[in-house]
Amino acid sequence: MSSLPKWLNDTLENVLPSKFKECTVTETENISAHLRRIRFEADLSGLYFAPVYAIGIRINERDFRNYSPFSFDAEKGCFDVVFHLHDRSAVGCDFISSLSVGDAVKILIPRGKKFFDPEAKIHFSIGDETSLGSSLSIKEAAEKLNSSFLCLHELDEPEPLEKLDLYGYHIPKNNIVDIIEELTDFLIEEKQAVSNDEIIFYLTGNGETMAVIRKFLKGKGVAAKCIKSQAYWIEGKRGL
Repeated sequence: MSSLPKWLNDTLENVLPSKFKECTVTETENISAHLRRIRFEADLSGLYFAPVYAIGIRINERDFRNYSPFSFDAEKGCFDVVFHLHDRSAVGCDFISSLSVGDAVKILIPRGKKFFDPEAKIHFSIGDETSLGSSLSIKEAAEKLNSSFLCLHELDEPEPLEKLDLYGYHIPKNNIVDIIEELTDFLIEEKQAVSNDEIIFYLTGNGETMAVIRKFLKGKGVAAKCIKSQAYWIEGKRGL
């Protein structure tokens, strides 16, 4: 998200109070050295949430950062977020690393574009560490519909997938060749489903990697309407 002057952020919070919620940190868990799950509780009554919607967290006077929650339960008043602590010197990572149980956090309520397709028979989420929350929310929605779900993530180590109950393909970081090879095998196995537009591919995470995967899928006959994409970061671009 863009960086704004403190006075403008303060004004937005005061003028649009319905768009913000006060949350309390109730659980924290280190999934790995660079992944942290945090549970927040708040009055979520009346809020609408859809898979891959994002919340905004004000990390300092000028900046908000977007994160994708999962296990969003408006009735119980809680949701989880998996944070990728990619650089402890970055202001967002520093803020998240400092949170502990009992801390109060103000969030911008969930919002986003329509992403999840309830008509699909197979939901395939593809991304990296920043995509874990999105994959979990897609998985939860697919399971409620008794649809199939699978995922492919670029990760340094596969253990976080097991801890998060996200069983699927694991690819070492920065290895687009392996991603293409796994997808090639999958497309051969599910040729009929691809032809019938029964599979939706959800691409999130690194915008540059997503562009390569999208081009590959379309070249293999996957319809454009069956490829959903949302970039979370691009190398060298601040605040995406």
